[in-house]
Amino acid sequence: MLPRLLDPENVHDYVWADSAYSDESIEYLLSLCGIESLIHEKGARNHPNSDAAKELNRVKSSIRASVELVIDCTTMSMDGKLAKKNGL
Repeated sequence: MLPRLLDPENVHDYVWADSAYSDESIEYLLSLCGIESLIHEKGARNHPNSDAAKELNRVKSSIRASVELVIDCTTMSMDGKLAKKNGL
């Protein structure tokens, strides 16, 4: 699914995503495309994130939250109607 979402015409060289997309194959795909990964770090049972990873996740979340707020406000201004595209 991720390769279909990556746009080669995009002027930015980074991808923002939550920890659900944190995977070695995705990181490898992004590095092949020359795209910087700003995907959240994922902790595991008995292997929690380091303090540095927690701080980076906090910074990434604050940026993502401000972007999502704009999208939510736009959706609500259209009476909750959101144009969806098949396959995205």
